[in-house]
Amino acid sequence: MRYAYRQAAEDRHTDDIHPLHEFAWLLIGSLVLLVAGVLLAGWFAGEIAARLPFRFERQYAAPLTRHWEEAKLSPAAYATRDALRQLGTRVARDMEPPADMPVSIHYLDGDVPNAMATLGGNVFMWRGLIGRLKSEDALAFVLAHELAHVQLRHPITGLGRGVAIGTLTSVVSAGLGGSLGADGLGRASTLPLLDYSREQERAADAMALRALARHYGHLGGAAEVFKLFDSLQPEGDETPTWLRTHPHTAERAALVSEQARQLSVPAEGKLTPLPPALLLPDR
Repeated sequence: MRYAYRQAAEDRHTDDIHPLHEFAWLLIGSLVLLVAGVLLAGWFAGEIAARLPFRFERQYAAPLTRHWEEAKLSPAAYATRDALRQLGTRVARDMEPPADMPVSIHYLDGDVPNAMATLGGNVFMWRGLIGRLKSEDALAFVLAHELAHVQLRHPITGLGRGVAIGTLTSVVSAGLGGSLGADGLGRASTLPLLDYSREQERAADAMALRALARHYGHLGGAAEVFKLFDSLQPEGDETPTWLRTHPHTAERAALVSEQARQLSVPAEGKLTPLPPALLLPDR
């Protein structure tokens, strides 16, 4: 029997897919899996952190709380802080917080129009924001919004998510070295945190609106706050929602009308004047 060598056809076991095309699909698939892993890690870490007893969070933040409780203020600032705390106590009753979740409200004599809630139930209010508000209703809404962050455990949840996402991203970036991919991954890792932040803001708004409805019978204070925030936005600011820590003010204002319908209360109403201790000059 005689055997003859036959040359294989040139197109045998080949296809028309370019190697770079396959590499692109592999890269896209890897990035999708990586993003999914980051999202899952952030979600699980946040859920675990939120289930820690509040007393542990309070103990962790004790130095911060003690620092601001011992901070020296002017007599007028003490009066402002005490008035803030009195209003916060009244608003908190309508939010029915857990008995083991104490909150410390601090007043800062700064020009920034801001308020925030941090670990351990510490809420900060700046004179720059209080001085721009015209009614007790509006200030009550801001306080309720920050108290909602505490009650919903947003500070500790955000910390847990940030640590998990940052750690995972650092490990992957170290493997990639100083490449463009590592830099891009570092930037992309902030997007899930921004999305989480917007979710928290929406939840805090909804809880604060319910408290406002119970306390005043209408949501006029929230409408005033969102009008103020809209006026403070830089002209021509077209930053897309997915790059913001907060939803667009227009979206938040629309929630007022929606919640008014759901709660069967007016979206506008007679506003309560600020007490004298909270009538601050807008410097």
